[in-house]
Amino acid sequence: MEMNNSISGNSIVSAFKPYDSKKKFYDITFIISFLCCLIPGTFPALTVFASVLMLLCILINYKNDNFYLYVPLFMYMRYIMLIGDTPVYRIYSYLAVLKFIGEIFRLKFRLAYFPAIFVIILHSLFALPPVASEFYNDTVARGFRVGLNVIVDIGLGYLILHKVLESADLFRKFLYVFLMGGIASGIYGWFNPDVSVDINISGAGVHTVNRNFGALSDSNFAGIYYGLCVMGAVALKGIPKLLKVGLVLVFLVLILQTASLSALLVLFLLSCFYIILKYRLKSVFILSGVFLAGSVILTLLLAIPQFRQLDMIAGLIIRIEEKLSYIPRGRWDLLTTSRTALWGEALEAFANKSIWGQLIGGTVVTIVAVDYSVFPAAVHNSYLQSLLNFGIIGTALIYLPLFAVFFFRLCRHFSTESGYENEDVKIMQMLFSFAFIVFGATVDFFVDWPLMIFYFI
Repeated sequence: MEMNNSISGNSIVSAFKPYDSKKKFYDITFIISFLCCLIPGTFPALTVFASVLMLLCILINYKNDNFYLYVPLFMYMRYIMLIGDTPVYRIYSYLAVLKFIGEIFRLKFRLAYFPAIFVIILHSLFALPPVASEFYNDTVARGFRVGLNVIVDIGLGYLILHKVLESADLFRKFLYVFLMGGIASGIYGWFNPDVSVDINISGAGVHTVNRNFGALSDSNFAGIYYGLCVMGAVALKGIPKLLKVGLVLVFLVLILQTASLSALLVLFLLSCFYIILKYRLKSVFILSGVFLAGSVILTLLLAIPQFRQLDMIAGLIIRIEEKLSYIPRGRWDLLTTSRTALWGEALEAFANKSIWGQLIGGTVVTIVAVDYSVFPAAVHNSYLQSLLNFGIIGTALIYLPLFAVFFFRLCRHFSTESGYENEDVKIMQMLFSFAFIVFGATVDFFVDWPLMIFYFI
């Protein structure tokens, strides 16, 4: 279930440093794949060319471990890299299926996550297809294809992470590529005007705030991805200090451009959790100092008119002022952007189910499709979403293993002397799980595979 304790490289450069000419060739082709992800934003007319080139690089890396490193790129770019109407990711997923069929007897599975996979498979086969077909205004066959794609995607995410986590060296490269994917998403968002949305803010006067979500489909999702990129840039060893500072600044800018208050809150919690994991007993004093210094710096910055007038800062200020205006009026529903109202409706829908429905679920309120006859919109809470979709039994089968693995890792971390080998990548594992657990209180996760990567990691 965990990684080996060996790693051959000590830097982001050495992670891709060749040991021989053949490995150098594979690494170069992977870097070309990353560069291809930068093209759709900057030169959209060349998207098909870049996608074909990326697919060629994937084929070249088919028998190399770099093949598994495309997952963190596709976590951002799966809907951007297209050949006609076909995502390169979908072709990659079929290739991955073939690759694992040939290796199936050599795999050692992480049994803790089998219950979650089983629940999602049942839901995708029996609950999702009819609703998916209606959602896509297509035939039942199309609905079953959607369900099968979900099964393939979830299964591949599990298997690929299993392979990646076998080697600390490979997992470190996986995390580096996750940062690279964040850069590609940010560049796509900066050059493409179609990946932002304007929201009207009325609580603090009539204003419009622009929210940029890059290559991702939602500002809140983008915010949590970029937040983990901030933590990766800080936590991972081997990244030169100057590059660390540059990456942190870039990802902070990207988070501010999402104007996601949820993302800022989760980034704050991730930062506190990281300090606790990294510095242990000293974290009490460090957190106090960081909070005090951060408050002083933020106060000074906000006192500068030019800083307050920056679009990304002004948008956040407007959103915060709007939220604060609801507190004296007792409008908790508006304070949570109507989430509390949705949660109440979700609980009511769950209570109205039969005993059997409460136990095994069967509702379709997913990122892939929503049965609007049962529930009007996304739940914005993965725990309630899980209850509706999978029932009490399914929810227990999904979350109990997650909590068990998470607390096992915590206990092992604090029972081991600080500074142990590969401590940074172990901490990143816990940060991904922590993000899944905490961020799940404000957004939907199921049954989208990139967010399940947080679960399986």
